[in-house]
Amino acid sequence: MTSGVQDILGVPPDLADQPWELVFRLQPPGWLILLLVLGCLAVPLWGYARLRGPRLPRVLLAGARAASIGLVVALSLQPVIEWPRERKEPDSVVVLVDRSRSLMVSDERTTGNGRSSRDERLQAILKDPVWERVKTSHPLQWVGFTGTTSLISDPLKLPPATGGRTLLSASLQEAMRSMEGRLVGSMVVLTDGRSQDIVDPGLIASLRREGISVFTVPLGDPQNAADRAIVEVDHPQRAFARDQIPVRVLIDAKGPVAVTLRDRETGRVLDRSQAVPDGENRFRATLTGQNTGSTDTRWEVVLEPEGVDADPSNDRRGVEISSVDRPIRVLYLDGRPRWEFRYLRSILLREEGVESSIMLLSADRDFAQEGTAPLARLPSTAEEFLPFDVIMIGDLPAGSLDAARQKVIREQVARRGTGLIWIGGERHTPMSWEGSPLEDLLPLRGSLDLPRWDEPVLLQPSTEASRLGLLVLGQADEPWPQELGSNAEPWARLEWAQRVEPERLKPTAEVWATAWRIRSDGVVEATPDPLMLSMRYGAGTSVYVATDETWRWRYGRGETLQERFWVPMIRHLARLGLRADPGSVSLMVEPSTCATGQPVRITVDGGGRILVDEVVVEARLRGGVEVREIRLRPEGDGRFGTTWAPEREGVWDFQLTQPRLDGVEGASLQARSEDAEGKDTTPDHTTLMKLAQESGGQMVAPTDIGSLDRRLPERAVTVRQPIQMPVWDRWFLYAALALLLAAEWLGRRAMRLA
Repeated sequence: MTSGVQDILGVPPDLADQPWELVFRLQPPGWLILLLVLGCLAVPLWGYARLRGPRLPRVLLAGARAASIGLVVALSLQPVIEWPRERKEPDSVVVLVDRSRSLMVSDERTTGNGRSSRDERLQAILKDPVWERVKTSHPLQWVGFTGTTSLISDPLKLPPATGGRTLLSASLQEAMRSMEGRLVGSMVVLTDGRSQDIVDPGLIASLRREGISVFTVPLGDPQNAADRAIVEVDHPQRAFARDQIPVRVLIDAKGPVAVTLRDRETGRVLDRSQAVPDGENRFRATLTGQNTGSTDTRWEVVLEPEGVDADPSNDRRGVEISSVDRPIRVLYLDGRPRWEFRYLRSILLREEGVESSIMLLSADRDFAQEGTAPLARLPSTAEEFLPFDVIMIGDLPAGSLDAARQKVIREQVARRGTGLIWIGGERHTPMSWEGSPLEDLLPLRGSLDLPRWDEPVLLQPSTEASRLGLLVLGQADEPWPQELGSNAEPWARLEWAQRVEPERLKPTAEVWATAWRIRSDGVVEATPDPLMLSMRYGAGTSVYVATDETWRWRYGRGETLQERFWVPMIRHLARLGLRADPGSVSLMVEPSTCATGQPVRITVDGGGRILVDEVVVEARLRGGVEVREIRLRPEGDGRFGTTWAPEREGVWDFQLTQPRLDGVEGASLQARSEDAEGKDTTPDHTTLMKLAQESGGQMVAPTDIGSLDRRLPERAVTVRQPIQMPVWDRWFLYAALALLLAAEWLGRRAMRLA
């Protein structure tokens, strides 16, 4: 193209020396182009062939017309001058990095027969020079994933591996959606394969349709060391000084495991137990420790080392319990000096940390009052009943307590959390209490005239009692002694017991023990009929014991079994209703551990100092920024309460914020996730292999990560981006068309052609 033509066309100087070509913006099919060319030639020739005159002029004029028609057709196709331009677009590589908790399992073998965590192996892989080589030909996009995905700006500064679940398939699909509009050739997934969703055919079809190959880098050892983990530690948040405090532990393990309760400051072992099965890979143990005084308790639960543990970080859990420096106050009322009363009285008199007031209402005046804190008369007002943490009612006629006293006791249980224990008797309890104000506190409905068993029975604890750490009469390896079980000794038989049919229970009642009947032929037969049952009533708990013959267990054994039966129950009820001394404010969260989404009860005892209609408690996630404001409603007698469910796992700390009062201790709650991530940490390399093969990729061993750049396919594409300059709107083309038309017209006039 000459410089003159370039000037006429207005070609930019930077394109003057570049190769060019003339193209048309409109590209009709080939057959149409052929018809247009033939039409441009045939129409003029046919028109001038019918005219008379010299042949040569007619041919020249036909050529002029053909040129005019051809120029019009060419301009209609929008001719442009095009300078070719091409760009190569490389294919991106998306690297998905697992950030779930299972990466903390230490089952990666190292030199010297040592072990490191899967996350440590992953960190080493990310430091390999291969990623710099991959980056030269493939743009890298780093993505962290657990149940969702998040972009990672620096692969050497990963977020902690704390995800509660892994959704591999969903994360791949989410990563694909986030890369829409960009060319993706491969995905590299660094994970142990532990996922709570499946890689379905739909995902494979999407990968193939998009032309994406998945390369998996498996982490972890499929023959990994078993991981033992403390899933839950449940304990009271407040306890009495010198109290025997139960600590219930839920353990995730692939076999039996020993667990120890230790003093965190001195390291002294307080209790040791062998966990017993409680479902698939779940074990439970109840440990007991005694706090030493008025100072708060600082203990820890530790799993005993047995072989190699894949993740030692979850083998211990702290236990913090506030201490109330006063004895447990028990009021025991009975109607006659039966055997159960005599031995239970002795237990209460000598039990350390228990202050008892014992009254035998049908006895002579000299025998009417006993205990470590004897009473001159039967309490009658709310203030006189207020000091007692537990009230025990034996075989006492309802008429021994007037309606006013019964209503006070009912209010104490409902509003102050006082524990109530009923001990059935063949004369008065529970039949004489029917229609009385205290009938509401019996976990029975219908007629209270309970029949007795026709044959002796054995008492067998329920799973609910075991969960609460109650009715543990044996040793750690045998919580319920064999001599009280199906092969019971004669002295273990309860010759008298009331028969409570399950249909008689109130809807909220819980069974703590059932009766096993001993038939006349000596065969022991389990029954669903309860012998011990409990019921929550307002802030307190009521327990009914349908026998008064635990004294028989003393035969040849002393008071050990009977003591282990009654004392933990009394202490348990006292702790449930534990409140601060009059005039002080307390904040309680029960239970102290729960699953995410599981409601817990939050209670504030105002102690007469809170006079507002609503209090506010702040819940703050330890180590995080989550803060929740919880409003508590009045429940009467200066108490405020509500239920609340944590939505995030971790330790939540609670503080009273409105009204602001000095000296109010906070409370804490351990919330755990029940996702399947922590239940089974075995790597799933089979799924990773299948994913790689079916998508057209490969599974690359961590030791072969250096060859990843040679394995990744090259799927770059060439993108044409030509520069075009239109010429169909240039004036000189239309001038040429006008000249052709004028030449034809003048020629026809000169030759006098019609």
